[in-house]
Amino acid sequence: MKKFYLVFLTVLLSLTFTSFSSAQDQEEGMIRAVAITPGIGFEFFSRTITWDDDQYTSKLKSSFFTFNTEFEFRKGFFLNAVLGYAIPGSSYKGLTFRELPISVELNVGSIKGYLLGAEVKKSFIYAKDLEIDLLGQLFYYMGSKKEWEVPDLAVEGTVEGDPSWIRASIGPVFTYTGFDAFHLYLYLNFNKLWGKFKMVQTIDVLEGSENQKISGVSSFGASLGSIFNLTDAFGIKTEASFIPHGDSVDLGFTVRAIYSF
Repeated sequence: MKKFYLVFLTVLLSLTFTSFSSAQDQEEGMIRAVAITPGIGFEFFSRTITWDDDQYTSKLKSSFFTFNTEFEFRKGFFLNAVLGYAIPGSSYKGLTFRELPISVELNVGSIKGYLLGAEVKKSFIYAKDLEIDLLGQLFYYMGSKKEWEVPDLAVEGTVEGDPSWIRASIGPVFTYTGFDAFHLYLYLNFNKLWGKFKMVQTIDVLEGSENQKISGVSSFGASLGSIFNLTDAFGIKTEASFIPHGDSVDLGFTVRAIYSF
């Protein structure tokens, strides 16, 4: 996982360096204003994860309200900063902890948390009605600590959950631009999710903790999306994502309202 994380960051930094190097090659004195596109949105995804050394699987379901700001530093190079809040949160139903004083299986509601991420996109090919870009995404989710009581005990007992995970993807984006105000795109990507869920249990004078590592079952996905420009400054972006694995498919969708100035 650490090796993949380093490779991913290297690719993103390479894109950034290449773009700014090209900008420096332009004539001195030519200054292009940075285009800024803020927006708000909503994202939901359901992801099959493995845990306990890949012996078991369960579903990770998350929903976020997001605030994002996209910067176009030069034509064809975009950096998008994303900040999100999980409402109602992320669900880890079925995750089990066996190394605590008393085994615990999660069968509770969602856990709220925060999402921090960045998207880097670099355009490479412009044809008559087709654009091909390279897109990299990196998101970090930090869940809020949540405490539950352990039922059916003669003494007081609690467990405290603390989840966190990283989601990263990279791949080409094919955009059809044949319609004036409506664009369709396909994003084919290598998509990886990994993280951990720390559980601390306290029962009277006994205390124990366990870190359960989680990882997405599949690493390849596709997203089909559209951008509808209602005006020159305001648009709606929708996207549906698909991550196949075995005989099933994990799904997700995103909706963003964007404003350019």
